[in-house]
Order: sequence, then structure tokens, then C-alpha cells
Amino acid sequence: MAVGMLEISNLPMEDQEEILSRMASEEACPIEIDDKIYYIPSAVNELIENLYRQSYNFLKGDNGIPQNKE
Repeated sequence: MAVGMLEISNLPMEDQEEILSRMASEEACPIEIDDKIYYIPSAVNELIENLYRQSYNFLKGDNGIPQNKE
């Protein structure tokens, strides 16, 4: 059984094939959100990881001690 993608269903067949070809050639990484698994491009996953690391370092401060919230 085939699954349709409503987001691209109104595009011309040539454009649909190009989009699906690009999606198939990209390395996808799984990410879980609200108990659902989504597959995202590896570049997006790297961006999320880097933003998380930056926010974690910001919250702990440069010396590893939490910043004052005064």
C-alpha cells in the first residue's frame, strides 16, 4: 500500500519526483517528539544538537556553575 504526501500532491509530477528524489538521497536522522518518530535531514539534527549544547553551556556558565538569576 502506498502512502501519499498531501503537501506535494498539487505539484506537477516532475516537481514531485524531484522532491522525492532529494528526500531519498539525504541522510535522515530519527527524532522523537511527543512519542512520535520523525525523520529529519542530518544537517537539521546537527543544528539542533549545536543549539542544545550552546544553551546548556549558557545555563551553566563558563566555569560550570549556574549563573545567578538575580
